[in-house]
Amino acid sequence: MGRKLKGVSPAIALFAACTALPMPGWGQDASALDLIKRVREAAPKGPFTAKGTLSSDRGWTREFEVSHKWTDGVSVTYIEVTAPSDLKNTRFLVFDRDTGRDEQHIYVPALKRSIQVGDDMRKQPFLGSEFYVGDLVQPNLDTFDYGFAGEEEVAGRKCKLVGAVPKNPAEELYSKSILAVDPTDLLIVRGQFFDNKGKLQKVFTIEKVERIDGVWMPLEQQMVNVQENRWSRFDLSEVKYDVTVPDEVFSRSYLRR
Repeated sequence: MGRKLKGVSPAIALFAACTALPMPGWGQDASALDLIKRVREAAPKGPFTAKGTLSSDRGWTREFEVSHKWTDGVSVTYIEVTAPSDLKNTRFLVFDRDTGRDEQHIYVPALKRSIQVGDDMRKQPFLGSEFYVGDLVQPNLDTFDYGFAGEEEVAGRKCKLVGAVPKNPAEELYSKSILAVDPTDLLIVRGQFFDNKGKLQKVFTIEKVERIDGVWMPLEQQMVNVQENRWSRFDLSEVKYDVTVPDEVFSRSYLRR
């Protein structure tokens, strides 16, 4: 059964008062880091397929198919756009590694070739949305200092607030993040992301999760850009968990086919 999370809505003015939050410098807190590690360990590890929709307050919609697997400490995701026609067959292949450098590849139909995402592309909008291309991968844990920033009830859940400050800010998407973590279900139900001036830039929320084969699967996610007064939603449906997905789907040759 799905569970609705009453998180961020398009009423972005709700967050205007947060755009000048202080920037505390956390030292590494082992218990905060341990909580984030447990959240990652609890994430779905089995292979799955799904259909998805990416939508925006601008009125557009993108449809896509997703395949995912986890192998040897690497989370691999394949995304293929099926609509609209001008974006159809745009494909993404994402290697999200526990340690070491992540990889993202994009196949652009108009160019008939694939491009590896470099550091200069990580802040590009994902399919025109408020999600960055770089938001598709999780940063390596050892590149941040983590510390507790309090507790808060978020979407009806009693959450620990975990602050994350990059050790090398110039190499990361945001100058600071505050994650609302449900320590019972080990879910990040909200993320607040700050720009290089310390002002709140984006708020991410999980709007709906569903327990599939004992694992919490986020089905509806939203990113609100509080500075631009924009929002985008990322929804999954027809999720089939613990399925067989051919290895070739997760190859660069399949991306370019």
